[in-house]
Amino acid sequence: MTDRVAAAVRLHARVAAAAHTAVVSAGAVARPPQAGRHLYVDLGPLRSALGAHGVGDAQDLEEFLTARLGMPAPGGHRFGDDLGALRVRLSTGALLAGTDGELEECLSSTTPLELPHVHRALITLKSVFDDLRDDAQRWEPPR
Repeated sequence: MTDRVAAAVRLHARVAAAAHTAVVSAGAVARPPQAGRHLYVDLGPLRSALGAHGVGDAQDLEEFLTARLGMPAPGGHRFGDDLGALRVRLSTGALLAGTDGELEECLSSTTPLELPHVHRALITLKSVFDDLRDDAQRWEPPR
């Protein structure tokens, strides 16, 4: 049991670190993951790009990201944040796919981020956030 818990902690830490890199590289703000299976992301810096997609609050953001990521992205308003704050909580578990077999494969792999289902999920996450970064850059006034 102890080995399985340790493997799960290592797995979620790797996935959280990869997700953190993806969201921060796109211009969102998130503290580096330290524990747990969630990443709390502030998309305030991407407000202009999100506004162009009709996203004006955390509920809109939740719906927007859930649809694009294909996984739940609960808005920060569900955790006590102001509705106007563009924050979401992303779960590392949702990036690992859904079947017991896939999870077991992740837990036993020395390179879980390279497994096809995990790699696809991380590419999707990165792509969605990179698109928002690109949209934000198009909406920025010239310097």
